[in-house]
Amino acid sequence: MFERLRLMSDYQAPTPVWAPADVGAFVLSTAHLDHLGLDESLRTRLLRWQEYFDEHHPADLCGWDSPGSCHRYASEGEQLREELDRALPGIGVDLDLWPVPSDD
Repeated sequence: MFERLRLMSDYQAPTPVWAPADVGAFVLSTAHLDHLGLDESLRTRLLRWQEYFDEHHPADLCGWDSPGSCHRYASEGEQLREELDRALPGIGVDLDLWPVPSDD
């Protein structure tokens, strides 16, 4: 189906999993996640990560509600990317942590 996926939250997105740019860079639906064959635990964790982003980095604030929320989000994103890599052999998964400030 896809050679690459992007793991990235965006405001009010249904999931944090995106198709690559060469096929339109659209956000995958929960039905897409089912089609990928993800187990229920990983699927649930992905949706909770997206919900966490919406709750702790709201559009009206345009930032994190605390440094701890930012750290937790980034840490969980790394773990989810690793789990997706294991769950989807042959599909590359890129993690885009755009809402996390860089240390540069």
